[in-house]
Amino acid sequence: MKISISGLKLFKACRRAYELKYIEGLTPVVGAPALAAGSTYHEKLEELYKTGDVDVSDLSKESAMALAYKKYIYPVFEVQQVEQWFDAPIIGNDKLIGRIDGLAKDGSIVEHKSTSAEITEEYEYNLQWDEQILAYMWATGSRKVWYTVCQKPTIRMKKGESEQDFFDRMVDWYDESKIKVLEIERTDDEIDDFERNLRKMVEELRTDNYYRNTAYCTCWGRRCEYSPICLHYDPEQEYVEFNRRDKDADTKA
Repeated sequence: MKISISGLKLFKACRRAYELKYIEGLTPVVGAPALAAGSTYHEKLEELYKTGDVDVSDLSKESAMALAYKKYIYPVFEVQQVEQWFDAPIIGNDKLIGRIDGLAKDGSIVEHKSTSAEITEEYEYNLQWDEQILAYMWATGSRKVWYTVCQKPTIRMKKGESEQDFFDRMVDWYDESKIKVLEIERTDDEIDDFERNLRKMVEELRTDNYYRNTAYCTCWGRRCEYSPICLHYDPEQEYVEFNRRDKDADTKA
């Protein structure tokens, strides 16, 4: 198996949702807007590091965020490499796969985050529990991560305001309180504990025990994306709300 961090997190959250996504190979035709916005923002930062500039012709929220990054972070924070893939052996031929947003000059991990909330001490505290970064540290040997965190614009377009004027106002909205670089370090003991749990989860993945966790059904204030088919799923039926990948693909998470 090739196992991703997102797959492991879903397996821990709800094994039934994991089964539908990674075993049955179903993904919603319409993705979550927040995920699409995050992907666009990441693409613009990658463009910035490759070309030194950002295309803002779309006058989008993500373009305003990328310009804020260019102004407040890009000149003072050096990212040596962007979009680094890895696959790290777990047990036998099983591997953990993933993609790191970047590596800093000192070899530490760089992760780009966007948030709708203010970047408070509570937000920074919650980053301490980011399991994804534990996985990256285990796979790369690094023990430090730099989070670049950008708050999404909270202002709205005014009546009669042009797209250009609204975009300019979003850009002007940013200051150093709305986009920051945060440093988090983890210990060797924490990484060792992650590795032990990772090996146990790989063993559980092979049991085919995909039960539901109903606490996940309305997690994050929304319905699980698999709720329309979770109760009465028929593997022989085609569902127009979902795309299906090849079941024989070797990536299981």
